[in-house]
Amino acid sequence: MKNQEDGTVIQRFCIAILQKMSVKEDTVPIYIKSNLIEWIVKLLQRSRISEVHIFCLDFASALLANILHSNHTTTFLESNSSVCKSVSLKLR
Repeated sequence: MKNQEDGTVIQRFCIAILQKMSVKEDTVPIYIKSNLIEWIVKLLQRSRISEVHIFCLDFASALLANILHSNHTTTFLESNSSVCKSVSLKLR
């Protein structure tokens, strides 16, 4: 998915699946290890420069919200302040 062109059908399906699975706490550590937060933030940044399919933006935003809401993520960001600062600055 990470190597797909933005907005492709494969990317849309993958983001939707990841978003649906993100409500399960057990998946969040896997997402964190896979640097999914960073990838989503970069996708959102790219959408400012060029058009990205609205489906990708909707589901990626919901996915990011679910990941950030997790207790695992809170613990991770508390112990990785550089990552927390980087994500916060990029989301401005």
